[in-house]
Amino acid sequence: MLAPIAQSQRVRCRQIAQSDLPELADLLTRGFSRSHRAYWVDGFARMQRLPPVEGMPRFGYVLESDKTPVGVLLLISSRRPDGRIFANLAGWYVEPGWRAHSALLIATATRHRNVTYIDASSAPHGWRTLQQQGFHLFNVGRSAIVAALSPGQGHVSEIIPGDLPERDMLHAHAAMGCLSLVCEKNGAVSPFIFKPRRVDRPPVRMMELIYCRSTDDFKRCVGPLSRHVLRRGALGFLLDGRVSSVLSHYVSGKEPRFYKGPEAPSLNDLAYTEKVIFG
Repeated sequence: MLAPIAQSQRVRCRQIAQSDLPELADLLTRGFSRSHRAYWVDGFARMQRLPPVEGMPRFGYVLESDKTPVGVLLLISSRRPDGRIFANLAGWYVEPGWRAHSALLIATATRHRNVTYIDASSAPHGWRTLQQQGFHLFNVGRSAIVAALSPGQGHVSEIIPGDLPERDMLHAHAAMGCLSLVCEKNGAVSPFIFKPRRVDRPPVRMMELIYCRSTDDFKRCVGPLSRHVLRRGALGFLLDGRVSSVLSHYVSGKEPRFYKGPEAPSLNDLAYTEKVIFG
């Protein structure tokens, strides 16, 4: 039985148990009016298939009043090949009558000092609470890049080398519908994860960059990556930050991202976030 983590008057905050998931799917569906219950149920199923991270909750935290869920904060935890632990905040919702306890929920969920916590899609009304809890901005804009048939060397493959440090990450994301690639260029092998995405304006198919070691790595391989995604019907890429020396369009203020922890995450490392787990 999971013991309470924190308590305030009639409210307590504790780790989510698997038996809580059906009721939390109902709570989140009410809280996010544009979502459907299947969206949360399917996401919970993907979370259950992720490898557990020692010392981290399996699903996140629930805020209870008289044993009734009144708030929830999902945590998608992962360990990077270098040993760092990341935890993505997702599905953060507190019933209107209990909003005063939002700080209790987020403070409890983000208390480990050795963990880098990421909020990749916070709504504007939550930004102040995040900043009060020690979160900082690490991305404030997005770029759209046109895939071009530029000349140059480089080979792209969907076969993941067995000795690649990110091998398990790439395989896990491929199983969740992402496009996991490696690009070999000038003797160096670089891993990438993309999520196919259709944008509305204009209505075209793009590849959203979910993971790369660095934006410079993406720029180095953009030629062979462009040729590969064009053959798959995508016309370009979407990624965080301003990208120089390639044909791109940058929009400031698009999808701001926050972090709390020992160091800022690299731009375009959105592996194991709600962008993949919940779609």
